[in-house]
Amino acid sequence: MQAAAVTTSKTPVGSTGAVRAALRSSRLGSGTKLSYAVGAAVEGTISALVNTFLLFYATTVCGLSASLAGVAIAAGLVVDAIADPLIGSLSDNLHSRLGRRLPFMLVGLPMIAASFVAIFSLPDWNQQGALFVLLAFLSIAVRIGVSTFHLPFLTVGAEIVDDHVERSRIMSFCWGFAMIGALSGVVIGFSFFFSGPAGLADRQAYAPFALTLAAIVVIWGSLSCRTVHRTLARQHLPPATPAPLLRRLMPELRELFGNRSFRLLFASSLIFFVAFGMTQALALHANSFFWHLRSGQIQLVTVAFIVGTLVGAPLMAPLIGRLEKKTSVLVGLGGWAAMQALPSSLRLLGALPLEGQALAVFLAAAMSVAGSLMAMAAIAFISMMADAADEHEYLFGARREGLFYAGWAFAGKTAGSIGSLLSGLLLTAIHFPVQETRQAGLDIVLPDAMVRELGFFYGPGAAALSFVGAVFLIRYRLDRATHARMVEELRQRRHDDAAPHLADQIRGSAPASAAFRRGHDEP
Repeated sequence: MQAAAVTTSKTPVGSTGAVRAALRSSRLGSGTKLSYAVGAAVEGTISALVNTFLLFYATTVCGLSASLAGVAIAAGLVVDAIADPLIGSLSDNLHSRLGRRLPFMLVGLPMIAASFVAIFSLPDWNQQGALFVLLAFLSIAVRIGVSTFHLPFLTVGAEIVDDHVERSRIMSFCWGFAMIGALSGVVIGFSFFFSGPAGLADRQAYAPFALTLAAIVVIWGSLSCRTVHRTLARQHLPPATPAPLLRRLMPELRELFGNRSFRLLFASSLIFFVAFGMTQALALHANSFFWHLRSGQIQLVTVAFIVGTLVGAPLMAPLIGRLEKKTSVLVGLGGWAAMQALPSSLRLLGALPLEGQALAVFLAAAMSVAGSLMAMAAIAFISMMADAADEHEYLFGARREGLFYAGWAFAGKTAGSIGSLLSGLLLTAIHFPVQETRQAGLDIVLPDAMVRELGFFYGPGAAALSFVGAVFLIRYRLDRATHARMVEELRQRRHDDAAPHLADQIRGSAPASAAFRRGHDEP
């Protein structure tokens, strides 16, 4: 039998829903999982680097006021959040020989590369208004490019298998590659581009840094696109006659928010991502001016968190398989919040006297634990979205993976924009000296009160907010046993609906049988 990875784009045309369901119930080889999941490194790299470096670059390096920079970055996230449901609905309903998802990925990938290079190549303008408009435009371009690639990519992971545990394994691979992308970007940046005397304040280092990472991202994305194309036979078909976009979008959104599980997941992620967005946007400021770390020490702390998320994926996956996914998310989010708050709280209370390298090692240890717990929560949460999409088909009779992940992305990006906006406004509120740092670099000495306020908002302030998001998940009810019963009933429904058509195919040239053979992996 041939592997699913060799399935051609012609296979889905003659495949019924029952054949596709049979393919999804068959084993998916590790090579196929890995070559698909590498696409997660695209979003992982770009989002991590934009969230980590952009506010610092725009303010401390380019001299844009913190409030304007926060608004410009938030604008990209807000516009993108509005576009996400459109992308999700379009990809749910697209008819093409390349399937529903792949055409969007092929459009999004070059858009990501071009806009990412441009946003870290801002001109040396003194006009705040012009610099703000350019940053806002490029922020929108980067975010929409990422969504155009990543949302359809992510839905494929929910479509190619039906098994509850197997989905968690695929999402573990995706999470791992996302963290590999983020880690490689941070390591390349600090080791090769920001290692000079000026460190993060070296303006000339940012454009070649972005160009290098854009080339790497294109390679990763291309590999994933190839696998998505070669597993088309497992993916769900679009509706036969979808209504026009503007006519169907609002009813689809009402239907989406009529799903109780989706509402709880949406609210939880919305609140958590506000908190997480604040920590990412303020990280370089806090590490530089609250903790007084140098470039190499900041690299150690930043890399430790990403390594924690990367190592945490395989370590936590077996635990997630044994626990209910809701429990895994609650433990992961609560643990992350505790580790985020602890070091800053100890410092503010005068109970953490460490300085220099010793302090950096302590912070790196705390961040590695936080990263592992974050991995646990993220893997379980993404898998919960796929389960909730099955529940949606069970309740409403329609597949809405694209809208489900678009809704989740909408929550994350809207919250991330609020987090970025709050970070910029908080820097303005504490009178952070943007122009002075642009001229003096990282050696400027800030007032003690300003330093303490920065540390509070970065640590315990953001962590306290994240606990609120966890509260919503307590009411989530879709457990393992319930999901298994629903999947079995859905499989039977598809079989019953497709039986007459499948019989006609078998009496003919049997393309369905060929599709089934091509959709299996070698054992």
